Amino acid sequence: MTVSKPQPLVDVQPAVQQLKWQLRLLALLFLIALLSAGTHAGLSALAGAGIAVIGQAYFVFRAFRHAGATSAQHIVQDFYRGAAGKFVLTALLFAAVFAGYKAVEPGWLFASFVLEQLVAWIVPLTSRRTQR
Repeated sequence: MTVSKPQPLVDVQPAVQQLKWQLRLLALLFLIALLSAGTHAGLSALAGAGIAVIGQAYFVFRAFRHAGATSAQHIVQDFYRGAAGKFVLTALLFAAVFAGYKAVEPGWLFASFVLEQLVAWIVPLTSRRTQR
């Protein structure tokens, strides 16, 4: 008689794929802003995209650290803690950018942040369609 191994309740691979797409967009946004509007725009776009990517990376690390767990309660707790930590981290990073970088260009900062957030919403939707 063979005993089957319990299957994990969540899979970390889609979250890792999403982070990869966000990193690609980060590089693209930085280059577009740098080449079209100069150094301060490039750094502002890099900061905005970086804030989104760092927040998402924290969430992925926190929420999926027990990805192989079979306890739904632990997984749900980690998701909530990851989301709360991402929110606090994002707020602190925005505050740090505005306090520490006086030449920030808010348009590039917020535009790149919003575009990164859109990737965080779009990639899971498109990957779900391709998995069926």
